[in-house]
Amino acid sequence: MTPWEELADHWRGLSEIQVYDTMTEQLDVPCLVLLPDEPWIENGAANGYSSQTDSERYLAYAIASSSTASAAQRQLHIWAHFIINNLPDGWDWEATGAPAQREHQGITYMAVESRLKFNACTAGDPYEGDSSS
Repeated sequence: MTPWEELADHWRGLSEIQVYDTMTEQLDVPCLVLLPDEPWIENGAANGYSSQTDSERYLAYAIASSSTASAAQRQLHIWAHFIINNLPDGWDWEATGAPAQREHQGITYMAVESRLKFNACTAGDPYEGDSSS
C-alpha cells in the first residue's frame, strides 16, 4: 500500500467523511482529497534526515459545499483540525492555507489546502514484489 492510501484508510477509520486518495471525476462533499505536492519526492539527506530516508510531500484538501460561505468556513475549520490532529507516525503537518473557492468539473466548492510531509524509509524499492506496478 502507498503512503497516501494508508493515510486515507487511517482517516476513513476515524470518521465517516469521504476520503479520496487520488484525483477523481466527481466529489461527494464534504470530503478530503490527497494529492502529491511539489516537489513530490526529495532526498532525505538534503533535509537533514539520514540517507536512508526520503521525504514525500502531499496536499490534503478539505472540501465543502459553497452554498453557504459561513457554514462552509466553519466546516473547513473542523476538517483542517481533523487533518492536523490525526496524522499517523511518519507524517508531519507543515501548514494550512486560507479557505478559497475552487472549481471542479464545473461546480464551485470551498476548500482549504494543508501541506503534509511523509518521511519514508528507503531501505529498498517500496514496490519490489508488488505485482500491480
